Amino acid sequence: MLRPTNAEPVTYRIRVQGALDNSQTARITGLQVDTEAGEGAPTITTLTGALRDEAELAGVLDRLYVLGLPLISVEREEPDQAAPAASREVDEPDRLT
Repeated sequence: MLRPTNAEPVTYRIRVQGALDNSQTARITGLQVDTEAGEGAPTITTLTGALRDEAELAGVLDRLYVLGLPLISVEREEPDQAAPAASREVDEPDRLT
């Protein structure tokens, strides 16, 4: 379902495999970027923040794709809920199904 552009922004949490360097982080403005690197586990970067609509979300996802970072999940948090409303895990990092 598409949200009108004049609707309230929605908070998204996007997880990708890999890390962003400072220049890449600067290209994705308005989102908090947290990177977790565990011993023996892949590095996971989480981008969290409010996006105006799904077009803006698509732009962020496109930038991450161009950077070659495999998508792990996208979670959308509804304004009236404390927990994420939806989460979608991706089985294959190079395609969404």
